[in-house]
Amino acid sequence: MPQTAAPHKEIVHKKTTKFTRIQADRFKRLKSAWRKPRGIDSRYRRKWATTPAHPHCGFGSDLETKFMLPNGFRPVIIRCLNDLEPLVTQNSTHCAVISHQCGGALRRQIEKRAVELDVFVANQGYRMKKEEQ
Repeated sequence: MPQTAAPHKEIVHKKTTKFTRIQADRFKRLKSAWRKPRGIDSRYRRKWATTPAHPHCGFGSDLETKFMLPNGFRPVIIRCLNDLEPLVTQNSTHCAVISHQCGGALRRQIEKRAVELDVFVANQGYRMKKEEQ
């Protein structure tokens, strides 16, 4: 079973911190999720000096390593057994990630089928009963 991914570029994250909404630190009623500043007199919208950075395309990841997991695989969400079939030809670059909506019984079937197809499952072994472990 290929536990290691194919050789790839080094994964570099240009910015790891989140962009926060302006003044979210001052008011409890404002969530910290990013919102574009739209005020007509806003210093932040006008991008004056000393204001924090805005999200823009320069902060994006390298397209070759975008969405790549730290182990070098690209995740593919699996919701049913048929979703595993396309991964047979790409098992050195892509890995299966079993969807959150799948129950324990379906997870066991998917994991068993993945072993037969030689596909790596990133979140393997979850939702097991104590007797199974």
